Amino acid sequence: MRPSVRRLEEAYADRVTFDILNVDLLSTRDLAYRYEVSAIPLIVLLDAEGNLVERLVGYQTEEQLQAALDRLVAGG
Repeated sequence: MRPSVRRLEEAYADRVTFDILNVDLLSTRDLAYRYEVSAIPLIVLLDAEGNLVERLVGYQTEEQLQAALDRLVAGG
């Protein structure tokens, strides 16, 4: 899935910020709690104010990821 995320990161670079975190690290434990990580992979989409817009749990195809990003960019 990471290659798909990297391709989409390039395609949406001017509209979306991508941060990839390893929730197994102590330094990201607070984020894992905040976003209730119970499965990996987990993609959390936030709006510009940091509000949760969508959670994608488990493997996602590149098409599913792109559709979610399109919804995010469109405002919902």
